[in-house]
Amino acid sequence: MVMSIQFKIILFLSLLFFGCGKPEKRILVIHSYEENFFQYSEYNELITKNFKQKGIKTDIKTFYLDCEKYREQEEIDRINLFLNSISNWHPDIILVNEDQATYSLLKTEHKLAKSTPIVFAGVNYPNWDLIQKYPNVTGLHDKIDIIKNLEVMEELDDKKKSFTILDYTFIDKKIREDIKKHLNTDSPIISNIDEQIPQTDYETKFKDKLFLHILSARNNHLYDKDSVQIPQLSLKFLWGISKYNVQMPYLQLKYDFTTVTLANFHMTNRYSAIYEMFGCGFDFRAGYMTTLPTQVKEEVDLAAKILNGIKPQDLPIRESAKDYVVDWQVMKKLGIKQTEIPAKYQMINLPFKEHYPVAWYSIIISIITILVTLFSWLTYLYIHEMNMRRQTFYALEEERESLALAIESGNTFAWRFQNDCLQFKNSFWKSINMKNVPLSVEKFTNFIHPDYRETFKHHWQEIFIQGTHAIELLCDFTGDGYQWWELRSSTMESVSGQQRTTGLILNINEHKKREQELIEARELAENAELKQSFLANMSHEIRTPLNAIVGFSNILASDSEIQEEERTTYINTINTNSELLLKLINDILEISRIESGYMSFEYQNYSVNTLIDEVYNTHRVILPSHLQFLKETAEEDLEIYVDKNRLTQVLTNFLNNASKFTPCGYIKLGYHYLPKEQQVHIFVEDSGKGIPQAEQKMIFSRFYKQDEFAQGTGLGLSICQVIIEKLGGHIHLWSEPGKGSRFTIILNCEDPLKRKQ
Repeated sequence: MVMSIQFKIILFLSLLFFGCGKPEKRILVIHSYEENFFQYSEYNELITKNFKQKGIKTDIKTFYLDCEKYREQEEIDRINLFLNSISNWHPDIILVNEDQATYSLLKTEHKLAKSTPIVFAGVNYPNWDLIQKYPNVTGLHDKIDIIKNLEVMEELDDKKKSFTILDYTFIDKKIREDIKKHLNTDSPIISNIDEQIPQTDYETKFKDKLFLHILSARNNHLYDKDSVQIPQLSLKFLWGISKYNVQMPYLQLKYDFTTVTLANFHMTNRYSAIYEMFGCGFDFRAGYMTTLPTQVKEEVDLAAKILNGIKPQDLPIRESAKDYVVDWQVMKKLGIKQTEIPAKYQMINLPFKEHYPVAWYSIIISIITILVTLFSWLTYLYIHEMNMRRQTFYALEEERESLALAIESGNTFAWRFQNDCLQFKNSFWKSINMKNVPLSVEKFTNFIHPDYRETFKHHWQEIFIQGTHAIELLCDFTGDGYQWWELRSSTMESVSGQQRTTGLILNINEHKKREQELIEARELAENAELKQSFLANMSHEIRTPLNAIVGFSNILASDSEIQEEERTTYINTINTNSELLLKLINDILEISRIESGYMSFEYQNYSVNTLIDEVYNTHRVILPSHLQFLKETAEEDLEIYVDKNRLTQVLTNFLNNASKFTPCGYIKLGYHYLPKEQQVHIFVEDSGKGIPQAEQKMIFSRFYKQDEFAQGTGLGLSICQVIIEKLGGHIHLWSEPGKGSRFTIILNCEDPLKRKQ
């Protein structure tokens, strides 16, 4: 057994390795009967399987002659027509099965039939004269052994008398000749062929011999039509095929439309000497024959030898191997036990459990054992899972109680949105001394402070988007005054595919009070710090010009010998520091007015192009001549709603700073419009020294000066930032040391197309 398995593995690997690159062999299969013949499906599968086992790749075409439907010449014409249709395909070999297809193929004398190797099988009575004309033909002679089949009937049915149905077709005549050869003195059989044997002679002279009674279904050439024996023969025929004939078993020696039809009448005691109709539901008990698997195997063996190079004429025609076979399903119907069947018989249609009872019951026991083990394991898992669930449930229950206590003590309550209502836990209603009722969104909104209702409505529209959301609201649930509450929510998809919204509501009133106290304390601290810082900066900034004014004034008053040129210098210094001191005081007052809200802004719609042109024309004559002053505007004019004077003040400050820190190069004034954002970017760009990254964050702080020796108070950019913020915009700074800076004012702007409409 082990050697057999090893051999199969080696054979499979060899076929896989050596057979992959082999070309397909074109195989033409010709069957005698119709396509839906009982055993052709199995026949074709066996052909494919046997070629595969030989390692031969095949491309198979199949032709069905349907011989019972056509006459001899029609059959020959049909094969001729088919062979002509595949002339371009040209088969490597032809496998032809049964007598009718073999005879008709050779009778065509077609060029393919003469040039292509042919292997026949299942032929009971070959036409030897016709076969000798074809040196390319070899095959298997399925010679019927009548005597052994009669012996099978005697052995299994204990009947010496039997009957068969023969007419006078070519096959019928051949069978009759075959029977006559056995009719001699030493033969174990007798037959009524060509003559009638009286009943008395059979019972006396031939009672030890096997008697085969011949009945004709279509005609009888022994007697004239006027003979009175014809009705007698008809009666014998009808009696023979009827279900009441239990004395004489029926032996099938041929397959044609008469035997197919008449076999259905005889309900018991059927035997067959040929594979046709055996084992496929026609209740033939047994026979001595060439079985279908044997026939196909022998046929493919011959074909494989020819495909591998052996010539057909070197392979002589031989008889097919035969076996004693019984159909177990028929025997089972008749109540015959398997032990009652002689060992020499091969049983077909034998179930696996009948053929291999030990293996069958071993498999059943194994399956039962596996199922019991599996059931036990599943039961154990179920019990274990239930225990785990029970423990988890108790743990969750304890956790829920602990969590509920913790939440209630922290003024935190759960809620969920169900049936278009906010449903709060009992603990929430208990905390505010109210009855538990579902709240619609409208009713819940009524508890909210009017200033926060619109905000809540916008928030509620977004609450059903998957994710977490939170909002702080002033609510009055009890009528005792508004308190701060935080409404948190989480929306997710449930197992059923529906959206589920749950959340928490937290009383954060005490938290808000502490938060407000901290904000106020921080503001007081910041104001105190700012005042201290402001006074320190003011002291420093005011002391410098005052010292210059006082110092040079004392020199002018005490020293009368000062030359006129020095006097003029001192006076100019005093005037310059006086102007600086005055500007410093004005800037401080301006910041104070802006932050306190006392500075008024006069808003109007102004053309951006006109504003840029005015600022450009004003500074074109002021800026140093060695600097290139550029302007960049757009063709489409824009309008912005601003205080023109305050915006001009900011641009003037940017231009003055640019001229201070740009020793050479250019200064550019311009703007860009961004339609998607509906914003206008007004900028001042220079090619000056630039601002380091670390200082860019401090550039808008009060009293910050990039160059301490440069003229200025250090308040200009701080004032600019406050003004632009009051105008509803902001300032963006880009700067890189050695390349220059760009200060951009970003303001909202109306779409010019909408304004035209």
